Amino acid sequence: MFEQTDQVVDAGFIVSLAGLVYFVMAALAVTHVVLNKQNEGAAVSWLGIIVLSPFFGAILYWLFGVNRIRIRAQAQKQQPNLSGNNTLLEGRYCVSEALNERMLVGSKIHRAPYLIGNDVSFLFNGDESYPRMLDAINRSTESVVLSSYIFDYDDIGKQFVDALARANDRGVSVRVLIDGVGVGYAIGLAKPDRMLKKRGVKTARFLSTLFTADTRFINLRNHRKILSVDGVVAFIGGMNIRKENLQGSDSKSKTQDIHFEVRGPVINQINAVFAQDWQFASGELLSLPLWNGEVAEEPSIICRVIVDGPDDNYQKLELSLLAAINAATRSISIVTPYFLPNDKILSALQLAVLRGVQVEVILPEKSNLRFVGWAMAANEKKLLRLGVKLFRSPSPFDHSKLFIVDGDWVLVGSSNWDARSLEFNFEINMECYDKAFGVTATECFEQKRGAATPVLKARKRYFVANLRNNFFRLFSPYL
Repeated sequence: MFEQTDQVVDAGFIVSLAGLVYFVMAALAVTHVVLNKQNEGAAVSWLGIIVLSPFFGAILYWLFGVNRIRIRAQAQKQQPNLSGNNTLLEGRYCVSEALNERMLVGSKIHRAPYLIGNDVSFLFNGDESYPRMLDAINRSTESVVLSSYIFDYDDIGKQFVDALARANDRGVSVRVLIDGVGVGYAIGLAKPDRMLKKRGVKTARFLSTLFTADTRFINLRNHRKILSVDGVVAFIGGMNIRKENLQGSDSKSKTQDIHFEVRGPVINQINAVFAQDWQFASGELLSLPLWNGEVAEEPSIICRVIVDGPDDNYQKLELSLLAAINAATRSISIVTPYFLPNDKILSALQLAVLRGVQVEVILPEKSNLRFVGWAMAANEKKLLRLGVKLFRSPSPFDHSKLFIVDGDWVLVGSSNWDARSLEFNFEINMECYDKAFGVTATECFEQKRGAATPVLKARKRYFVANLRNNFFRLFSPYL
């Protein structure tokens, strides 16, 4: 009799305790949503999930709904003159009135100054990029820093590990940063950072997600790709380190991509981004070598780095894209693997079309991420109705990122046109102002467009496929 009563009391206590825990978790999550979510639609959605899904909803929100983090800026503040000299103010470089207006708006969006004296080269696929990157590491004498979202320990990854370890052995300061989720793409237990540590190279993971406090930021990833050597040469773009980027690879996941080799004072800005990420991930404050070359007498490419992420640089990229679209007078050319722009960007593109601007977007024929491909397919009809010209590039999957406005403003880097890049990822991009470079970029775009198939009308799909595609479209803000 008494034992049964005790069991009832224990069960009641457990239920009450569970209810109290749920109430506290839900109350904290709801409060965080109300105070921090700026998008009303997203806020209402999360409130519904939290209230209607006991425990699970609150946990889901803390894992995927918290999209801001504060990164300490000491690394950038304590390195001398990382921004370089804004030599544009010296009047040595004449630009058009339109470009001056664009740079004026850009300087108000992001504090990094525009710098002259830069040279930027296109590198196509791993076949061109990896040999140049490995050669730079092998020639290094002072410093090598490398950041990558994915760093496979395959045939290519092993070459990079060997080159980095040899540089470290000869006294070069080597630092390697890999994203805490991206490192999981490496198959097997032999992760590249573990192999590097065994050989004495300092490595760190950005927001490591297993059994740490960083688990609550699992949705926030470092998507930047940076290699900078001796303050002399740097590489940025969208290319990860994996054999799939070699066109001669026998991989079923073979991928096309574009990377960029950079020389000039803008390297200081690239270094500042890595130093800040490294300081956040490892706690170590780096002093990287500054670019000390002379600014070219002849006009060269005007560049600056745009840093974007769910921190103090939140929405800098989105504002930069909107400013560029709104400034377009003739053409907008976009190459991207993932195109799920939000309503603000779609409206800006529509207004550009109405002004008479030709808007062209090249997308992969088949996405490497099925659910993203389904969501993009659901948007085809809307984009065509807005007057956007779509093209589907054939296999292999094209991971390239390129944005050109009026043939003289070019944006290169790691970002895609989706919520993951605009809201959740830490990204690095670079503005380039130069007619000659614009011609090169336009030729690249035209070559890809020539190999692609124009989308004249949205594909006819069965009811089930349409339902599936539009269902996944609803998750566009989180894909």
